Amino acid sequence: MSARKVDDDRRQQHSSASVARHPAHRSVIGLWSRLSRFDRAVLVVFVLILIIAAIGPFVAPYPPTVADPLQRLVSPNGAHPFGTDENGIDVLSRLIAAPRTDVLIAVIATTLSVAIGAPLGVVAGYFEGADRRAMRWISEGTLRLLDVIQAFPVFILAMVLVAIHGTGPVNVVFAVAFVNFPVFLRLVRSEMLSLREHLYAEAAVALGNSELGVGFKHLLPNAWPTVLVQVSVTIGFAVLLTAGLSFVGAGVSPPTPELGAMIASGAKFMITGQWWVAMFPGLLLGLIVFTFAAMGDIVGKLMEPGQRAIPSRRLLSNARIAPAAQAEAAAPSAQDAVLSVRGLAIEASGRPPILDGVSFDLMPGEILGVVGLPGSGKSILVRAILRLLGHGLQRRAGHVFFRGKDLAELDEKTLRAIRGCEILPLLPNAKSQLNPLVRVGDLMVAHIRAHNRCSRREAHARAARMLGAIGIGDAEHWLAAYPHELSGGMAQRVCLAIALVHRPPLIIADEPTAGLDVTVQRQVLDLMIELCHQSGAAQVLATRELGIVAHYCHRVAVLDEGLIVEMGSVRDVLLAPRHAVTRRLIAAADLRAVSTAPTTNTSSKMVP
Repeated sequence: MSARKVDDDRRQQHSSASVARHPAHRSVIGLWSRLSRFDRAVLVVFVLILIIAAIGPFVAPYPPTVADPLQRLVSPNGAHPFGTDENGIDVLSRLIAAPRTDVLIAVIATTLSVAIGAPLGVVAGYFEGADRRAMRWISEGTLRLLDVIQAFPVFILAMVLVAIHGTGPVNVVFAVAFVNFPVFLRLVRSEMLSLREHLYAEAAVALGNSELGVGFKHLLPNAWPTVLVQVSVTIGFAVLLTAGLSFVGAGVSPPTPELGAMIASGAKFMITGQWWVAMFPGLLLGLIVFTFAAMGDIVGKLMEPGQRAIPSRRLLSNARIAPAAQAEAAAPSAQDAVLSVRGLAIEASGRPPILDGVSFDLMPGEILGVVGLPGSGKSILVRAILRLLGHGLQRRAGHVFFRGKDLAELDEKTLRAIRGCEILPLLPNAKSQLNPLVRVGDLMVAHIRAHNRCSRREAHARAARMLGAIGIGDAEHWLAAYPHELSGGMAQRVCLAIALVHRPPLIIADEPTAGLDVTVQRQVLDLMIELCHQSGAAQVLATRELGIVAHYCHRVAVLDEGLIVEMGSVRDVLLAPRHAVTRRLIAAADLRAVSTAPTTNTSSKMVP
């Protein structure tokens, strides 16, 4: 029994270990799948360079520092594939050994640059403009010192530093680090200026953290992805700078294998026909610099979890879809429906479906409310209808028909024309949707002219009439305003004007009143429903507020974990809920009464 128990324990441990390793293995495969063929080739070359830099001197076919005068300037042959140099040393052996010198110097120098520049960048960025005079002076003094350093050409400054302290790998490391640390100082400073305005930074201060603690513990880790991308690029530049110093005799001295020194020693033989002495080191130097520069972009891709190229109109294998879902997805759209969704399924890579088998029809003039708990898939449904799924999401199954046309089968040009003129989105946080550098009038004029052939003056007049139609007085004043000059309610009215200027038959609204106070919410919703009622537009209104659905919508669909668990008229669903989620939402909303029909107001006129 004891032996059997030991065996069972071992099997259990082995199974647990396998399960633990599986997510890591799947994660590596997921990262690899994000890369294009070019990126994968660059990554392979990068790994080879690192391996050669680590073991190159030990695997070289000939000693890379031992001269052989009898083999001087031998052209490439079977014994010496890349020939020999002026000292009779095998060029291939020196090429295999040289990356250790150049890459090691570059890596150490870049590490020192980050170690010096990042902390100074935190101080300079976090305390820039601070009330504390001492910290503000330190920040300003650091920036002015940086200006002085960067006033000198990088290569000349590095040459001067090496000339002062003497040649050799150690002095080259310090010279390269000194000329590169301003790059990371400015980079981290710019990140700090942005990150310190985030709410979590304010919350960290409110919880009693010191200012330096907030900067180093909370903000700097969020800046590391940007810093790491720059690290790869800077290492490539440092390799080039090291080679440049050695080329002019101010870097690593012979006979140490170093690419810049090899190019310098072989350059004088180019005119006499011994091209191989300088050409092969030059090619390897270019390959190393290019690889490290390209790795910066690859690191950026790998550090963005959702970054992946996804075909916009390609479904996964139908074998993964249940027969019932296939039949539902293949069903034709309802007759006269403005919008018809059939068996829509959206998934993220390696995760359960976010939406699964969503189907509904929307008739002209109808308002469908979509409600659900946080994370139920409301916003994903809105973006799936608009075909605006972000990176990492893809349509696994289903169709979205607009007036009988399958939006997934349309080319980008046709889709843009429909999306901007016939299907208009109203997304949350209206002010973030307006370009902060573009005036409201210029934005509206550009939107109008994108879908209508008219002069700028005509488009401007139409934009002014539209602002008047939604109740904004002194339209010319607000057309000349920038988004930051608008209140939240005013910004939402502007977005509503942009959405309705072409009288679209379908409006897709995702939390259109998020962030607005109750009074402004009511005004915006009354105006939106009234104008849509006049134009006959249908609406999909995704919201977390059941009160809004009860007051404004004809039908309601309840989402839970990507499934429509209940759908029907507002009165039937809210007065006689069948699903537990619906009952929870109603209890949380504390609804006292349910309107039998949406409330609309027709006191104003719709101006085209």
